[in-house]
Amino acid sequence: MTGEADLGHMKVSGPGPISSQTSSRPRQAQGGFSVPGGTAAAPPATASLAGVAGVGSVEALLALQAAEGPEERRRRAMRRGGGLLDRLDALKLAMLSGEDGASALQALAHASAEQRDQVDDPGLADLLDHIDTRAAVELAKVRYRTSA
Repeated sequence: MTGEADLGHMKVSGPGPISSQTSSRPRQAQGGFSVPGGTAAAPPATASLAGVAGVGSVEALLALQAAEGPEERRRRAMRRGGGLLDRLDALKLAMLSGEDGASALQALAHASAEQRDQVDDPGLADLLDHIDTRAAVELAKVRYRTSA
């Protein structure tokens, strides 16, 4: 083999340029397709539609977020409360092991600063209030110790 291959209508000759051979088939319109005996179709306007599709998807996401119900807000509030409890436990373990707990405190402060969703369940709201209060007390203790 001499490094040349005949690939139908294309001829590849080693690392050089690719040369095409003429064929008896009708040429296709650039960017479209042709039907025997028909006319070439116009190329699709994908570039102009891409921006419209992006805006539409953002609007759909915003509408979906606005339409979320009380169940989703409840789940998020419970996730936030559980995260605060986990960070309070991490702080407790750090203090019991004699560590300074700076990273646990920073994580607690960050989680505590997240906005809490309003929930319709008064029992859950009360429980979340208690968790938020406990986190605020721990953060206030640290501020008091560092200022004294």
